[in-house]
Amino acid sequence: MPSFQIRTDQDELMDDFTIQDERLTDALEQLRPINQLLGGYATTMEIIAPFLRAKSRSQPNQTIRILDLGTGIGDFPEYIVRWAAAQSSVINVEVVAIDANPVTVDYARSALQKRLPSNLQSKINVEVADALALPYDDGEFDIAIAAMFLHHFAHENAVQIVRSMQRVSKHGILINDLHRHPLAYYGIYALTRLLPAVDMVRNDAPVSVLRGFKSPELKSIAESAGLSNFSLKWRYAFRWVLSSVELK
Repeated sequence: MPSFQIRTDQDELMDDFTIQDERLTDALEQLRPINQLLGGYATTMEIIAPFLRAKSRSQPNQTIRILDLGTGIGDFPEYIVRWAAAQSSVINVEVVAIDANPVTVDYARSALQKRLPSNLQSKINVEVADALALPYDDGEFDIAIAAMFLHHFAHENAVQIVRSMQRVSKHGILINDLHRHPLAYYGIYALTRLLPAVDMVRNDAPVSVLRGFKSPELKSIAESAGLSNFSLKWRYAFRWVLSSVELK
């Protein structure tokens, strides 16, 4: 039985950049329905949607720029731009989506071209970039988000990422990540064996939970990064949402 007292340092297969074939790309595709089923998109949009509406009302002619760290297949940016385009008053949003793995970035670009209508493809720019050394200016984005990403990093690197996210964003950051809990672990373990999940997802999904957080750990990361006026809330299914986004 695994321990849930401290975060594991076991690596996920997805973090092995030498894996460049369909083992990786098939896993990226399967994360989309998992995020839909287990509340990943809803948890993120709970914060982003009110911000986008408020920002669009106050500055209707301004493009709202979002940085998405560890974008994977680009499913969170896709969800955001589709949502913005579907509003009664269309919200003008652009997302810079980054990932450190060039293979993942190439696949995300190709996948987004296939999935998105032509008028939305220009709304997402997928780039190779290291979250530990963000190549962007101070305040270059309105907000920065990291969904299901921070758990890939040990404490000190996580602090550095949060600090950098705050530096490049004018109105705060949003982190959506996993709660380390036995029910979450055994639940995802069972789900990825009942459903036709690929080997990488079957391996990485339970490990991700063991790399997830208890609330004091996320609070410590935020405070060590100098984050001020942040909130930390638990959401379905075993997710934490940490936010300093200003609703202006």
